Amino acid sequence: MKRKLAAALLLIGMAVSVASAVDVDGKILPGEYAREESFDKGSFKLLWRIVGEKIFMAIDSEAKGWVSIGFEPSRIMANSDMVFGFVEASGVVKAVDAWSTGMFGPHPADVDQGGKDSILSFAGLRTGNRVVFEFSRDLVTGDKSDKPIPAKGALKIIWAYSQSMGFNAKHSKAGSATLDMSGSN
Repeated sequence: MKRKLAAALLLIGMAVSVASAVDVDGKILPGEYAREESFDKGSFKLLWRIVGEKIFMAIDSEAKGWVSIGFEPSRIMANSDMVFGFVEASGVVKAVDAWSTGMFGPHPADVDQGGKDSILSFAGLRTGNRVVFEFSRDLVTGDKSDKPIPAKGALKIIWAYSQSMGFNAKHSKAGSATLDMSGSN
């Protein structure tokens, strides 16, 4: 009887663990992310889940070009820790960990500013007029070009997308918001 109970508890634990897992594969499955916010009448959706000391994020957008999110800007874009995702029509996916040096950019890659690329994993898919870009990174990377992401409380973000794949192309749409990170696990 004790073995059956232990086996049942183990199976339940494994099911809960699998249910809270995020697979960075360019697909957003029901229940994969704990939180979701929609911007610009649904043309830009941000989803996220915190697992341990890592954050997993997905962007689902109408972008024909790149998508991006920035963390904790000081003024407009200045001093924002940014992640850019590129999902080309050919299926090639690229990610850039960047830092905005001014209110309106530029936003060179961290590695070009003496920092490191802190993106742990990324993937994306382009389907019809939508793109999905997923990535993961540590909540606290230790890199001078990255802002800590809180597991609870407020996180100020900026978001944008472009109709161009050019890294320095101007965004088509952009906005800002403050996310409530509570319940992100």
